[in-house]
Amino acid sequence: MTLRRRYRLEANGQLSDARHQCVVSSGTIDATDIEVPYLRPHVVTFDISTKEKTDQVKVWVSYSCHCWSQKPVPGQTHAIQVQDGGRRRIIDAARLQQSQSLRKMIEDLGNIKIYVTKSERNYGCYRAKQSDWTQAYTADFTIKPERRKFDNIRCQFSLRVESAYTRGQPEKGGSKTSLRPVIAKAREGKVVKYRKP
Repeated sequence: MTLRRRYRLEANGQLSDARHQCVVSSGTIDATDIEVPYLRPHVVTFDISTKEKTDQVKVWVSYSCHCWSQKPVPGQTHAIQVQDGGRRRIIDAARLQQSQSLRKMIEDLGNIKIYVTKSERNYGCYRAKQSDWTQAYTADFTIKPERRKFDNIRCQFSLRVESAYTRGQPEKGGSKTSLRPVIAKAREGKVVKYRKP
């Protein structure tokens, strides 16, 4: 049996062999073999209580490599490539730097703006104050019912952050929602429906 090599991606963009601590400067590496220490899976307890009912849910959170990588730039040579299933990606310094605030943003989902994306399978959340008036650091995520135990904590849902980067503000209008209806629909195995503004 051959052990897979594991790698560690630091906040400064340095990629090293997690076992030998040697810096990696070239090659193609499977995204599942790269650990970003501050984006390790974790559990968040969300309080979605109402006046009538106390309701707290435990959610297992994981992060895709799209939170710190991007598509390769056509015509440019990239020393390190990240293999994400059948797609090639490259480490993106801006996304990596911004992702340092991502865990806090997800932990604060009950207090920030959430919108339904047009794909009708995921949601977006954003923090406009982290950028200018036209751009916002935005994360796209899915949430579904999934009973699992993680660090001896029983969870009722899994939340996968599929991507995160700065982009234009989401369109105004009927696509806004909040954590309580997102969780309510997830309990039914559904999502809040997208409405055109």
